[in-house]
Amino acid sequence: MFKCEYCKKEYKKESTLAVHLCEPKRRHMQKGEPHVQLGFRAYQLFYQIGTNSKKDKTYDEFAKSQYYIAFCKFGYYCRDIGIDDVQGYVKYLLGKQIRLDHWARDKHFTEWMKDRQKTESTDRAVERTIIFLEKWALENNSSYNKYFEDISPNLATFHICSGKISPWVLFNSDSAQNLIDTFSSEQLKMVTNYLDVDFWQRKMNVNPDDTRWTKDILAKAGL
Repeated sequence: MFKCEYCKKEYKKESTLAVHLCEPKRRHMQKGEPHVQLGFRAYQLFYQIGTNSKKDKTYDEFAKSQYYIAFCKFGYYCRDIGIDDVQGYVKYLLGKQIRLDHWARDKHFTEWMKDRQKTESTDRAVERTIIFLEKWALENNSSYNKYFEDISPNLATFHICSGKISPWVLFNSDSAQNLIDTFSSEQLKMVTNYLDVDFWQRKMNVNPDDTRWTKDILAKAGL
């Protein structure tokens, strides 16, 4: 008899075992997929913070967990939306005591990103935005400093409202302001609803050195 090492089911023929695909075997075969790895890292962090354990959970433990599907669903969400700090987002969700089956909801990501943008350092905000622009340029066979000239208003609105473009860049870049001038009233409403414009005006007024530094960096970068 030929036994599946994952579910222990036995078969008379080796050829039958070869084509057999049980759920435990499927999970083992999916180990290297990006969404599974993202879910696995979130699962490890979930237990590290929740139990104060210093020993990381193994992938085998993850694959056997009742939470496997929920964490993989979260991994899909992180991959599809392009979250650049999954660990930080997981810590936020745990701190807010958000239910696991609600982790892949846009409203929680939006709340986290708004808070993150308001608290991250100016240099990190500019760096994160330029990294995104470089990725966009690579995918579109363009140059990162052509983003605000070439991007459609509709897609730019999505990028702004998903936190890809920091307000530090948005409000201090001449080319970004030129792009905003082309937005429809509906797009402007979406952006202003997402961004706390009064907050950012105050923040830049009370941090003139950071504002000047940002303008200088953007000018040198051709933005």
